[in-house]
Amino acid sequence: MTAPGMTSVSVSLETRRLLNSLRSMSDFKSIDDLVEHLIKEQRMMRLKNEFEELQKLISDMDNANIDALISNVELPKY
Repeated sequence: MTAPGMTSVSVSLETRRLLNSLRSMSDFKSIDDLVEHLIKEQRMMRLKNEFEELQKLISDMDNANIDALISNVELPKY
């Protein structure tokens, strides 16, 4: 995207040009809408990964020996 000798202004213009190209191909009304959509997608992917990790941890808890955990922590049994 950037080439040697490009100034911050030319980088900004190139970035804006690329964002406008993405916007027009995706039928977004504005660059702000495009960026908002991309941020939402990224957050949803992160949440999905965290959810899957939590599901795995919860499923691993099914195999835990509760009595052994209680004796290790030295809590009274209920």
